[in-house]
Amino acid sequence: MHGLIVHHCYMLCMTVEMKTQTHWTDTKGIANHFNMKPGTIRKQRSKQTKHAFPFHKVGGCVRYSILECEKFMENNTKEYA
Repeated sequence: MHGLIVHHCYMLCMTVEMKTQTHWTDTKGIANHFNMKPGTIRKQRSKQTKHAFPFHKVGGCVRYSILECEKFMENNTKEYA
């Protein structure tokens, strides 16, 4: 039964993403966008570090708003002299 729920969630998320061009993506997509490893993104999210990107859970699927993450990066960038 659990596998069926996961499959349904995956299909629902894929259907939504395919129908509209959005600024939402999954862990792999946000990792590619910022040239990071997906494992790093997952680890930061699971440990709830202050360096973790803001994310949303939609029916069990983790999704990131690219716009929110870019704003997060801008606000958390340190300047070096």
